[in-house]
Amino acid sequence: MLDQFTRFLDAAGEYGLAVLAFVFVVSTVEAVFGLGALVPAETALVLAALILAQSPLLIAAVFAAAAGAFIGDHVGFAVGRRLGSRIAATRAVRRIGVDRWHDASRFVERRGVGIIVVARLLPGVRTLVAAAAGASPMRYRRFATATGAAALAWSLLWVLGGAALGSAFLEFAERAALPALGSAAALAVALVLITRARRTAPR
Repeated sequence: MLDQFTRFLDAAGEYGLAVLAFVFVVSTVEAVFGLGALVPAETALVLAALILAQSPLLIAAVFAAAAGAFIGDHVGFAVGRRLGSRIAATRAVRRIGVDRWHDASRFVERRGVGIIVVARLLPGVRTLVAAAAGASPMRYRRFATATGAAALAWSLLWVLGGAALGSAFLEFAERAALPALGSAAALAVALVLITRARRTAPR
């Protein structure tokens, strides 16, 4: 199974530009208001990082992910700015949880731009925080600065970190002669990280 996974990574690496487009689209869609609870972008970033680990396009993937996250966060901010307090009655908020929306709003009110940086690392809640910032009196310049820094830090963590840790693990699995366990364990590690991040999200 490890050999098959490695062959998949090598084959996908021949389509570097398509992988970059995939990273950008997933990062954007995941950050759009309401969709972050459904689309775990971190899994996609780790997979893309493994595909591009030996490619000069790896750094481009960092910026593609950051740009997508930055744009997606702006969609959430725009929705919040347009709807204001009415956003709590929308179907998207009801699906995610009204309590989580109120928690996000309180976090923004108390902690300002700081929570935007922290929330970028928390799947699901980050889209609520972007919308809550838009619904709050927060000035756009402060939001844009915070979400830009947060998006870059997030992409560096998952793209470069995913490439380093994933490559090291695959190399270890190959040397340790664990072909059946290698790819399954790599996927399990990614799922555990995402599950733990979701559990830290306010409810």
